[in-house]
Amino acid sequence: MLQLIQPKMKLENLKDELKKAGVDLPDLPLDKLRTYAQLLKEWNEKINLTSIVEEDDVVEKHFLDSLLPCALTDFSKKKIVDIGSGAGFPGMVIAIAYPTSLVTLVDSTQKKFLFLEEVRKALGIENVVFKIGRVEAMKQEKQSFDLVTSRGFSSLPTFLEVGAPLCKVDGELIAMRGSKGKEELKEASNAMEILGLRYERKQATTLPSQGDIRLNYLLFKHKPTSAKYPREWAKIIKHPL
Repeated sequence: MLQLIQPKMKLENLKDELKKAGVDLPDLPLDKLRTYAQLLKEWNEKINLTSIVEEDDVVEKHFLDSLLPCALTDFSKKKIVDIGSGAGFPGMVIAIAYPTSLVTLVDSTQKKFLFLEEVRKALGIENVVFKIGRVEAMKQEKQSFDLVTSRGFSSLPTFLEVGAPLCKVDGELIAMRGSKGKEELKEASNAMEILGLRYERKQATTLPSQGDIRLNYLLFKHKPTSAKYPREWAKIIKHPL
């Protein structure tokens, strides 16, 4: 079946597109997002942040994409950690959209936080915390977060191994995946059992302009994760759960 490709998204249409997906954000500050997109393009000339820099593409493939999973659970008044934030997706966008939540952005690449600090200052964002380093080394933050997110970070079993220990019991993890998400979820069934996670529900959608498939999964942490997780990174990669 032939899929109709829509014109590129405009920032002014973002709230409507989100509402179609079940995300109602009437107070989303579009002016801040426009400044974010401008800074992203400027800084991308200095350091490699993303291959997507034109505003229409940023709106759809970064801003819309970052906020779609907010239909899966309530993001307000939560302590959230975003693993592998890169240029701030989805973590920084979530912080902008949900000012009542505290969002920790984790990435191992220090230069990306130079950009994110500039975004924070320019937009006056006060509810973000930056964590530079390896996520598996975050021993002090175990069981500290209500919600753990990641967009395409490593394999799904790897994300779950480093993310589950950070999540409180009765907290949630959201794994943002692409067209191969269904197969990845099957491969992660053993990891979920070991780490105390239970699959709850999914969001299946497509980005409006190019029809890119997005499969976002919500996992519930129903019991504590063993203290031996996460393992060292080399073991995680060599012997995935």
